[in-house]
Amino acid sequence: MPRPKKRSDDDATQGDLFSEAEPVEAPAAPEREPQPDEADSGDDDVVLDGSLVCALTGTHRQATPGEEVLQSFIEQFHREYGIPLEDMERDVRIACESSEGDKVRTRSRVVSLAVFEHGQPHRDAEGAVNLGAITRVAIVAKPGTKPGEKALAVLEEILGNLSEEHPEVFGVWTNGLDLAFRMRTYNPRTGAPIYTELADIPAPDETLADLENAERRPLRVATSASLLGTFKRCHDFIYGNQNRRDAFFQLLYLIFAKIHDEHGSARQFFVGATERNTEAGEKKIAARIKALFEQAKKRYDDVLGRNDTIELRDRALAFVAAELSRYSLLSTDSDAKGMAYEAITSTTMKRERGQFFTPRNIIQMMVDMVDPAPGKKLLDPACGSGGFLVVALAHARRRLLVDDGCPHPDQPLPKELRRIGPKVQKYAKESLWGLDVDPDLRKAARMNMVMNNDGHGNIYEANSLELVAALKPGAPKRAQEFMNDQMREFVKRSGGLDSFDYVCTNPPFGAKIPVDDPDILSAFELGKDAKKLPPEILFIEACYHFLKPGTGVMAIVLPNGILGNPGSYMASVRQWMLRHMELLASVDLPAEAFLPQVSVQASCVFLRRRSPSEFQMMGKGGLKQRPVFMAIAEKCGHGRRGETTWVRNPDGSERIETKAVLERWERQGKPQEKLRTRQVKELADDLPWVAEEYAKHVRREHSEQAP
Repeated sequence: MPRPKKRSDDDATQGDLFSEAEPVEAPAAPEREPQPDEADSGDDDVVLDGSLVCALTGTHRQATPGEEVLQSFIEQFHREYGIPLEDMERDVRIACESSEGDKVRTRSRVVSLAVFEHGQPHRDAEGAVNLGAITRVAIVAKPGTKPGEKALAVLEEILGNLSEEHPEVFGVWTNGLDLAFRMRTYNPRTGAPIYTELADIPAPDETLADLENAERRPLRVATSASLLGTFKRCHDFIYGNQNRRDAFFQLLYLIFAKIHDEHGSARQFFVGATERNTEAGEKKIAARIKALFEQAKKRYDDVLGRNDTIELRDRALAFVAAELSRYSLLSTDSDAKGMAYEAITSTTMKRERGQFFTPRNIIQMMVDMVDPAPGKKLLDPACGSGGFLVVALAHARRRLLVDDGCPHPDQPLPKELRRIGPKVQKYAKESLWGLDVDPDLRKAARMNMVMNNDGHGNIYEANSLELVAALKPGAPKRAQEFMNDQMREFVKRSGGLDSFDYVCTNPPFGAKIPVDDPDILSAFELGKDAKKLPPEILFIEACYHFLKPGTGVMAIVLPNGILGNPGSYMASVRQWMLRHMELLASVDLPAEAFLPQVSVQASCVFLRRRSPSEFQMMGKGGLKQRPVFMAIAEKCGHGRRGETTWVRNPDGSERIETKAVLERWERQGKPQEKLRTRQVKELADDLPWVAEEYAKHVRREHSEQAP
């Protein structure tokens, strides 16, 4: 397993927590041995620091922001527009002629990405670019370049110098965030080129007329990078152009309308390729989308209120609608949606409220280790934007895909997802539950679940500590006043305390947000003698009370101070935990795990609630405790500043491997598959491996217990 990091004497340790439990460490991670075809491969098996492997050429490139954007565009053109990799070429030089008075000036322009007609040669016999075969181009400008007239004039100049054999050619300009689409046609009378702004460009098997038609073929399935970019562009456009502090929720309302539209048969969330080019077109778009939102409010009336309205001006609304209308959100990969959505949510909440959310890879590890079983209930009592619930839903979706016979459940096709859709919704309705004290976060979490096609999630506005204080036997009478309609509905539908098979959560941390209400503190064993406590301590006991006695399992993120700090109180907290629950596993997270958002040294702790019979049958040796799985993760996929980190070779260089990568897509309703050989770098993240080792640990335990 990853070797423990050296820690200073001031750092918290986990020793006290495990003093009564026999630890079992995961075996050491084996070093990767060279494969036969990699022996003596020279420099081809390493990538220099700060470089990447181009998806088109297979060559090593410096990992500049512009290069990373270009690689993202290659993926988008290939995955979203269905353009074969062999029909693309990067860094193509095109001689462009322009008239300046009586003089004709020729200059060389570099096209970041050129798309050629399928099957046509890219060069002639002398090596010159075959301009007659180019139908689409993309320009990746330096980050920070403004998408003004001067920048877009370069794109138009290039389009104007492509072959006249094509009456229509298309171009895309980006600086890594902003996108601009252009089409070049010719004036039928004068023959002069005409440049038209578009909301999108057609794929090779589409025409401009297809993009003007609301009933066009299935919408594009977004890649992770394109969906994140789309959400960010939409949010920033609203925030910057209308100076709206509620930009996030205005975007949220439009996503609700988009999801509602995708569930229906009529396509109203639609923007034609040229529709928003006129004021009249913007008004039509705005009227259509606002009417659709009113329908969505009825569908999601338990989330959206009567007073929730779209208050964007027509121009901003048309821009956002055009961005969102390109994609099928329901068909896009759940991980891509979750990461894009939570990135926007996290940015908003960090800026406006100082709130931080759990990184996706930590959530994934915790859910994989808990491995929620079908028909079992899972609760996150501090659900935030719904990260744990969405990952648990994806976990169940994968299981259902396997049961349905999907050959590649990690790359399902839209048809395969639709087939299991009702079962996914049934699981979410019966098994996934969330609580959060913030009404805005509740709305954000509901949207996160709706976007993942769950139907209606069970997410309630409630302070979990107040709820437990009100429901716990022997709690102060005043604690009954904490109960509101949302809490009563949650208890009625879920069962309340002692009802959940799993609790997965990252509770709010810190002495800066103490719980000091005596009616809450006195309701908890861990708080009855205290005047104030950080919330995470009370959350341990609250989660315990939500679990089913004997079988309920908790997965919780805790600061290491609780697990190892000296002092009688922290020792009493650890003793309470080990007496009331059986310790199953503990994973010490890297110091960078929550950076750059917040600096906190934490662990993921897994516990099972004991049943009353265990205390009655306790022998001289005390309560039964199985060997505890312990791991110290050294890497989490990013550094202290949030930069991506990769697996390295013994000499310190970043390692790449040649792998066969399966690509799957649908064409005219039929599945298509192709294996491509690609050179890829491996993320330096121990967390998936820790989850795999824990699964092996559990299987060994089960086999040893079998008769």
